[in-house]
Amino acid sequence: MKAIVLAAGQGERLEPITHTRPKPFVPVLGKSLILRTIEHLTSLGIKENDIIVVGNENFRNYFESLPVSVVYQKEGKGTASALRTVSRIRADDLLIVYGDLYLERDAIKSVLDAGDNAILGVKVPNPKEFGVLVTDSSNNLTAIVEKPENPPSDLINGGVYRLDSDVFSYLDRVGVSPRGEMELTDAVTAMAREKKVKVVSYSGMWLDVSRPWHVIEINKHELDRVNGEIKGDLEHNVTIKGKVVIEEGAEVKAGTYIEGPAYIGKGASVGPNAYVRPYSVLLENSKVGASVEIKESVIMEDAKVPHLSYVGDSVICEHVNLGAGTLIANLRFDEQPVKVTVKGKRESSGRKKLGAFIGGYAKTGINVTILPGVKIGAYAWIYPGSTVDRDVGKGEFYRR
Repeated sequence: MKAIVLAAGQGERLEPITHTRPKPFVPVLGKSLILRTIEHLTSLGIKENDIIVVGNENFRNYFESLPVSVVYQKEGKGTASALRTVSRIRADDLLIVYGDLYLERDAIKSVLDAGDNAILGVKVPNPKEFGVLVTDSSNNLTAIVEKPENPPSDLINGGVYRLDSDVFSYLDRVGVSPRGEMELTDAVTAMAREKKVKVVSYSGMWLDVSRPWHVIEINKHELDRVNGEIKGDLEHNVTIKGKVVIEEGAEVKAGTYIEGPAYIGKGASVGPNAYVRPYSVLLENSKVGASVEIKESVIMEDAKVPHLSYVGDSVICEHVNLGAGTLIANLRFDEQPVKVTVKGKRESSGRKKLGAFIGGYAKTGINVTILPGVKIGAYAWIYPGSTVDRDVGKGEFYRR
């Protein structure tokens, strides 16, 4: 058996996070989504040399660090085009997994154990946003309907397939979808008309990480399962409550107060006199400095929040630098759910408290205020004293 991880998507709905990293490299504590999936596969007995990742050429430097074989999708768009990239491999059975999902090992195992052709089915409250599975009375697949206005059920395609190698012949029957892509789901639907494809229902944690606030949600879920472990260095007068992971090489300075669950990565620096509240994630070499408060946020690699700032319910991407006194608001006056613009449309996050999403390498000057639900693109600069009340484009210089 060969395992194929499809990871060549652009991740436009996840911007500004995906301005500087591919969607499968969204972090979950100290690991990326895709590395987490690869570890699930190897724990199920699939050897690393039998795992093939189909990656995006634009992010070659990310994919080359993976401990598996990588090929790049150079032509075409969509999951069917991605799978065609590896059509010359020799294997009777294929285990195909979407590389941008947060899912448990047991979800993959359930499909692997199903025997012949099978697809993962997951029940969600918003099926019209996904490919909905249509089944017969024996729970075999009859069709996958992409994003229907009136979904026939709430059971959607969970992005994990076990298929025999005949799937490659069905790829040749796939045309361009209304989205302008070649869809693997069309090939699987054609396959299901001629042979049985079992639907394996799964009720555990599953999330298509497709919105910026999902990065907070998956890290929260992972933090709920950690056991506290302190490997880093703590100065005097540091208070730690609850389950807190402090990785080797991290430094927590005097007067800092940390409430778990929380995660502090390798080489991170916290304090002095910082306040790290529950469900905060500080990744490798990040800095949270003097008199800074972090609440339920993900601070990515090498990002710096040096002094006198508040970051609540936000995602701060790699190498961001926040000037002194940067404040990120996370609650509307009317206390309604915070809305975010996703691909040009306003969407409710469903969260009463939600801050900002700041893309990689962006900078703010001193005394900047950022309002709830705002997105700031990678490499943007925010002028000192500005109030940011709208989204800021990639590389934009914002002054208000």
